[in-house]
This record gives sequence, structure tokens and C-alpha cells, in this order.
Amino acid sequence: MQKSMLDVAYELIDKESEGIAFNKLFEDVCKTLAFNEEEAANKIASFYTNLTLDGRFVLLGNNVWDLKSRHLSKEYQIDMASAYSSDNDENESVLDNLDDADEEELELEKSEEEGDSNDSDSNLDENNHDYNY
Repeated sequence: MQKSMLDVAYELIDKESEGIAFNKLFEDVCKTLAFNEEEAANKIASFYTNLTLDGRFVLLGNNVWDLKSRHLSKEYQIDMASAYSSDNDENESVLDNLDDADEEELELEKSEEEGDSNDSDSNLDENNHDYNY
């Protein structure tokens, strides 16, 4: 029975003392499983997706993969609270930097858009006829 690509990847990374770049890992997996170029090309996307979903592996950065069991969670987990708060801070600073002219321009564009939609609605009403069948 042939091993799965992920099982082969696990064995290959386990033999190393540190992580392996994705391209090297994929190349070694394909060699181990004797894939030809066409088979490899057809499998690379699903291999990458499955690697990201498999809980045994962790992405360390720069597309280097290692076994999760070798690392503390603080080494690879992202603090999502800080990720979202920096986005909000950035959005607020952008809004704070709008001057009066920009605000007036935005209001003008908004009123023009509303005017365009009202015109099209009135055209629909004029062309809409009730027919009794």
C-alpha cells in the first residue's frame, strides 16, 4: 500500500533537524512516491492545502515547514486581537486625516449615486404595466 503524500512529508521532516522549505519538501515527496512531472503538477495545490490543514505541521515563515511537535505554540500562533486592532487604528487614522474638501467630495459622490439610482427606479416605474390576464 502506498503512503499518502502527508505521511511521506511527515517522515521526511522528521528525519531533518529543522524545517524544510516547501519546494524542497514537495520535490522530495514526489521523488519518494515516484510521481512524474504531470502528476506532480496536478498534486501541488492539494498537497499545499492539505499540509496547511494537517495538525501535525506548522508553517514557520518564509514557506518553511516543520513538525508542530517540535515547537511551542507561541512560536507560530498569531495574536488575532492585535492583528484586528492595528487594522482598526489604521482605518481610524485615515478617517481622521480627511479634510473638509474630501468630506464634501464624498458627500457629493454619494448624493450623485443616490440620484442615479432614483432616476433608474423612476424609469422602471414608467415602464412597468399591470396587465390582467
